[in-house]
Amino acid sequence: MYLRSGLLIVVLALLLGGGTFAEVSLTFRFNDSEKEEMRAALDEFEAINPGISVELQTISWNDSRDQFLREAAVGEGPDVIHIAFVWTREMAEAGILQPVDQLTRYGAFVNGFDDFIATDLTMYDGRAWGVPWSADTWAMVYRTDVLEEAGITDLPVTWDDLLQDSRIIKAQTGKTGFAFAAGNQFWFPMNYYLWSNGSAVDIEDGRGGYGPGVTVNDMAAAMDYFKTYIDEGLVSRSVLTIDVPHDPALLQSLLDCEQGIALMPTNTYRQLLRAFEEANPGVDIPFDSGVMMAGSYPPQTHLGGRTLVVNASTDHPEESWKLLQFLTQASLFENYYSNQFPAQKSLLSQIEYREEELGFASQLANHTRTWGAYSDSGAGVGQLWNLTARAAGKALSGQSSSQEASAELLREIMRLLEN
Repeated sequence: MYLRSGLLIVVLALLLGGGTFAEVSLTFRFNDSEKEEMRAALDEFEAINPGISVELQTISWNDSRDQFLREAAVGEGPDVIHIAFVWTREMAEAGILQPVDQLTRYGAFVNGFDDFIATDLTMYDGRAWGVPWSADTWAMVYRTDVLEEAGITDLPVTWDDLLQDSRIIKAQTGKTGFAFAAGNQFWFPMNYYLWSNGSAVDIEDGRGGYGPGVTVNDMAAAMDYFKTYIDEGLVSRSVLTIDVPHDPALLQSLLDCEQGIALMPTNTYRQLLRAFEEANPGVDIPFDSGVMMAGSYPPQTHLGGRTLVVNASTDHPEESWKLLQFLTQASLFENYYSNQFPAQKSLLSQIEYREEELGFASQLANHTRTWGAYSDSGAGVGQLWNLTARAAGKALSGQSSSQEASAELLREIMRLLEN
């Protein structure tokens, strides 16, 4: 009798309380600014996958890497995580990711894994540990009416040209010429400056190992170059507190016609164009793009992007993989994540660039390099990035000289490479 009653209660609970027993709850951690768009995409995923709910967690790029490393080390963290291309190997080595070949048993990609670009950056110990999600790079952006107001007819080609044009814009218009985020993501322009002048933070040493490909003087010269803009008042000192190129303070200056030149990744530029069009319907776009500055060598930026990975500690690997596959579909980039270029050959070939985006198209096609030794050496791009940002922050703010900051940075780089 008691057994029958118990069974009846269970049956009634299943009928009345229904699907709550069967529902799987996932967490997706996302680092970019398109929070509302990504939430809408996840709503669509939930609608076509009844029984699976997805919590969207957002976090800044500054905190994302270290936060997940801490969580995953103790078996916690989100199920599906949005990371940078170059973090994948480090996280795979730490044992906190699910290998792709283990996940594909739950379903294959329409065009296969080989359709994705930069898959070499996902490899560790002969296996892939993540799926490239979006591809991007950084390029130059110009407010053409500000340049015209200052009497500048040709876009700058070298770093020296850029500095001189910034001085002209300031003198002729009182506006800012070139402004940049000098906080955490100063890592990017500093590397572009170094690469275009024949040096790099981390290189192969020709003996099967790795070592610094830069001197104290090289790094000091890079820091001094950007510090000149601050010291001469060509840009506000507030850039020292700005971590990301999509910071509203930077974008608003461009939108308000108070700044002429910037450098930024693809998604930030598309965000800028969209904001201008929404505020100025029917008005001609006063923006153009161009390739990065050259030094003693041609211009170069990184082939970058984002990767999707599955937490090794997830309780729901099959559902996590289903979400990851949904996030790599063409429709996601068309309807929700339109600021990004998909990291799939079949989808990249279909992109039609706007005239204002041709500088980015040229940069991506002709003037990019992978991080290469930066990630292959085992030093970890994340660690190199953080060390560089801290050292440059000291030099740009005047807390220490560029020589002192560079010497300290080089010592830390060598320590990482030796380990």
